Amino acid sequence: MTTNIVNIALTGLKAAQAGLTVTANNISNQGTPGYSREELVQQASFSTFSGAGYFGQGVDVKAVRRAYSDFLTSQATQSASRLSYLSTYSDQMSSLMNRLGDVQTGINSSLNDLYGAFGDFSQHPDESASRGAALSAAQATAARFRSLGQDLATLKQGTNQQIGAAVDQVNSLVQSIASYNDKIGLAIASGGGQAPNDLLDQRDVLVRQLGQLTGISTSTQGSSINIFLSNGQPLVVGNTTSQLKFADDPSSPSGSSVWLVSGGHSVLMRESDIDGGQVGALLQFRDNELAQASSQLGRLAIGMASAYNQQQQFGLDAQGDPGGALFKIGAPQAWAGRANAGDAVLRVGVGDTRALTGDDYDLTRVDGDYVLTRAGSGEVVGTFDSLPQDVAGLHIELAGGEMEDGDTFHIDVTGSAASGMAVLLTDPQQLAAAAPMQIDTSAANTGTGAAGRLRSVAGGTPDYGTSVDLVFTSASAYELRATDGTVLGSGTLSPSSTTISLNGWALDFTGTPAAGDRFTISASPGDPSGDSRNAVALAALGTAKLVDGDTLTNRYAAVVSQVGTRAASINVAKSAQQSAYDQAIDAEQSTAGVNVDEEGARLIRYQQAYSAAGKVLSMASQLFDELITAMG
Repeated sequence: MTTNIVNIALTGLKAAQAGLTVTANNISNQGTPGYSREELVQQASFSTFSGAGYFGQGVDVKAVRRAYSDFLTSQATQSASRLSYLSTYSDQMSSLMNRLGDVQTGINSSLNDLYGAFGDFSQHPDESASRGAALSAAQATAARFRSLGQDLATLKQGTNQQIGAAVDQVNSLVQSIASYNDKIGLAIASGGGQAPNDLLDQRDVLVRQLGQLTGISTSTQGSSINIFLSNGQPLVVGNTTSQLKFADDPSSPSGSSVWLVSGGHSVLMRESDIDGGQVGALLQFRDNELAQASSQLGRLAIGMASAYNQQQQFGLDAQGDPGGALFKIGAPQAWAGRANAGDAVLRVGVGDTRALTGDDYDLTRVDGDYVLTRAGSGEVVGTFDSLPQDVAGLHIELAGGEMEDGDTFHIDVTGSAASGMAVLLTDPQQLAAAAPMQIDTSAANTGTGAAGRLRSVAGGTPDYGTSVDLVFTSASAYELRATDGTVLGSGTLSPSSTTISLNGWALDFTGTPAAGDRFTISASPGDPSGDSRNAVALAALGTAKLVDGDTLTNRYAAVVSQVGTRAASINVAKSAQQSAYDQAIDAEQSTAGVNVDEEGARLIRYQQAYSAAGKVLSMASQLFDELITAMG
């Protein structure tokens, strides 16, 4: 019986010692990231039967268990992924907003300077100083467009670099998690089925870090954790891994794409395939907000260059010669379709900025013809049996190879328009202040129609020396007649078609004319030394609706406002997600976290248990000594 008491006391000592060890380890790791509080699992030893009943045999230490909730940990990981996504997106939007909205880097201040300089030029077309100031303002505005366009291109390059670095981190973490799956499996096997808590904690830390980089879902399979992307594609299955690859992509307007490489096969990843985390935020920012801002800035550059060139090329410069183009823009880019079967290389240039609309296009080979459609709407712009072609202000040609039926190219006109903007004129005397024609309204007109500014249009040989009568045969139908009454052209006004053109000139018509109303567009070349009619028209472009039915300054302000609204929305979502993340972490830590006060109480309890078990052992030893003495 004495021996049995000693054995029981020894089990108590061992259990108390194990408890002290576990508690001390918890206290030591209370600040260790990812550490889960450990608990000692013990149970009573099997009793032995005697004639008087079952007698206990002490206590057994069964395991050291993590205080861990798979659900709470998963919730915290998903919340961390969402917070990382929103934080990264917010940072990128701030960078974009700083570029668009800053007084020094925005374009509205330079546009206002341009309008003011051309207004002064229209008042003093014969003064070299006003001409020089107008040309300098044009150069400064082009430089501002160019600088801002290049800033956005640099931001895209930096975003791509961040994506590449994040993809490298993803691949490193994927390999580490697969390695931990192996280590944990081996540790469990060699440990008689006991869980290696430290390895499990370390693997969970890696999984959370991976979730902060990209959206993931997880599942457990035995001792392994399997990890999948948002679209269900596997990244880790046991010790088998897939890798992400970020590389140049000649078929992508963004220049680079992400692929999933698994078993020697590469699968192109879409935005929705990588939804969440830092990589998801960077990809979506690059392909949405940044791409849209670059496109809208390009549309502004095209609208400005087209309108000013139309007006400048209509007028006469200081020597009486026809005005030359004022602005040029960056060259369009052509992106081959991913499924193209042919080996064609498409080259696209700007043929005449006056004909550009600010739209992008798609060129497709259909039944041997080349079909050009407007991107987005799909409207057919032209069908051709051969290339090269000049259409919609573009010069399109094959630089090599051939397009097969079904092959397509996306023509990005707007993306680089601003970054390549420049002034073509080098001499202020080349600014066209005088006008070669004028519009006279018949005093007998009874309608409310009004003919707007005359300007040049692309195509053909301009004829500004022939006078033409614009005669309305109804409230919308009109004829263009020579002075002898010969009909040179006709058309119908509509809400979407208010431009009337002939012989290389055009005008905008507003209001509602009456049948019989007449307007005369007559040859009237002004004296280059004092005529300011075309200069006045150039100055009026400051208030003209040149882009999407709005002025340049208003449209740019709308672009900045859209980006600012989106940035504010993301910041609100980030703040809300921060609260959700804090709650998720608090919930996880309520189970897995180390509370030093609680551990201190456990330390005292195990210390007392150890002391009590020692007293039992001491008593058993004394009884044994007395028994030996009595037997002697």
